[in-house]
Amino acid sequence: MPRKPLPLGTYGRISRKEIETGRWRALARFRDFDGRTRQVEAWGKSGAAAERALVSAMTDRSAPAADSITPETRLAAVGRIWLAEVARSDLATNTQSRYSDLVNNHVVPGIGGLQVREATVGSLDRFIRTVNDHVGAATAKGCRVVLAAMLGLAARHDAAPRNLVRDTSAVPQERKPVRVLTEREVRALRGKLAADKATVRADLPDIVDFMLGTGVRIGEALAFRWADLDLGSAIATATVTGTVVRVHGQGLTIQDHPKTASGRRRLMLPPFVVSMLLRRQMDVVEGNAWDLVFPSSTGTLREPQNVHRQWRAARARAGMDWITPHVFRKSVATVIGLGDVRAAADQLGHSGTAVTERHYLAKTHAGPDARSLLEAFGQPADEADRSDSAG
Repeated sequence: MPRKPLPLGTYGRISRKEIETGRWRALARFRDFDGRTRQVEAWGKSGAAAERALVSAMTDRSAPAADSITPETRLAAVGRIWLAEVARSDLATNTQSRYSDLVNNHVVPGIGGLQVREATVGSLDRFIRTVNDHVGAATAKGCRVVLAAMLGLAARHDAAPRNLVRDTSAVPQERKPVRVLTEREVRALRGKLAADKATVRADLPDIVDFMLGTGVRIGEALAFRWADLDLGSAIATATVTGTVVRVHGQGLTIQDHPKTASGRRRLMLPPFVVSMLLRRQMDVVEGNAWDLVFPSSTGTLREPQNVHRQWRAARARAGMDWITPHVFRKSVATVIGLGDVRAAADQLGHSGTAVTERHYLAKTHAGPDARSLLEAFGQPADEADRSDSAG
């Protein structure tokens, strides 16, 4: 009966022999990670010294590489290895930052001490539910996404039999109805913003007009350069070419591609936006290094988070606390989507219409055409009586 092979990374019985006075050799069979069993030797001045040297050599030989994952690897280490892969990918900078935040601020403190073999469906599910209960559904859903990627990586390293995250419960998320601005609300809002000196100093009215006339994201709006605009043609256009992001160790920069591949798009501008842009162009006394349409007061890139903060203060003063910058995007989508959902998706830079319909369009469900049936309820009394008599 053939001898059962050694498990990978282990060795058999150690033998040692004095070859000459004060010179000992220790031998053992070691099964390498390529599946082959090899004889390994080490030397020492005594049998014990030779054996210690051999054990040390085989320990180094069996130690996994820095980026390898075994069943004993802790999830914190798996997270670091996976984030290193993410950093080498072509994922958007904001996406990479979001994944890093989820791993370092939630996964590692929560279950980072677990070894891969200890990460059962139950332990993973309990962690995700805890995040959902104490932080929120969006963060819990994000943690489930990064854990699925981490455990998928572990499975590819043969450290786990399969990706157990797939067997955890999906994070329930309540979908709130999409709320958008009516034309009357837009007029009221624009009037209040124009009359608010602090809002005007923050240059918010023009940014809001630009977002209302294009449906772009706030990071995309802040990344627009004059070279991205064509205001002299019969149909003025703005081409979305990037978005403002903060890169660790670098600061604010323009990511030279939008959030998605379909996000690079040329948008036709309505007259009120063209007028605003032409006015801004005429008002430019000194350009800025970035050629920005909406620069900071010092001519640099504006931090999207700072604009969000300024907007929260402005909307509070306007008495419209529910309006976020994304509401402008949804309002644009709804106006266009009433006539053509595909056109709304193209305006927003969505590759398909599903996301547009699910998250951006305010829905008004149409009832059936029952006019002729319901008209009977409106018959005068004498007509109804004659109808009953005839029956």
